[in-house]
Amino acid sequence: MVTSLLRAVVPPFLILGSMTACAAPEPFSCPAELGPTEQKALQTPAGWSATVEGSGPARHALTGFMINLGPVTKSDGAIYDDLRQKKDGQGGVTETATWKVDALDDAYAVCTYHRTAVVLSRPLKGYTECRMVQERKRDSAFRLKEAGCR
Repeated sequence: MVTSLLRAVVPPFLILGSMTACAAPEPFSCPAELGPTEQKALQTPAGWSATVEGSGPARHALTGFMINLGPVTKSDGAIYDDLRQKKDGQGGVTETATWKVDALDDAYAVCTYHRTAVVLSRPLKGYTECRMVQERKRDSAFRLKEAGCR
């Protein structure tokens, strides 16, 4: 009865418009690789010269993820709410960290990349959960497989 009364009083396009305005933001993942960055020394000590290793643009693979409480310049990371490890039969481990971010004020997702101080950050207003998955093969270090929020 309430629905039919609502339809009679409010035009349908207004109902749909208000429903989409309240929709949760689209899930996102950290890009697996950061595009080219400018790598150069602004000053070099006397007697030294500075060069960039390799030819072409440096590759900056995703190496880290955190939830920051405030802008990146504040450097105040949130500790994950849950950490689970799953072992495989070959000595490898998959580790999944989860943050509940809906109750955090002014939180940001921060993606860090290999061989650069450049980070990507994004505000988390409207998101409820972030997750980071790392894998380790037998006798190796953890490597970040994926990170993102929904």
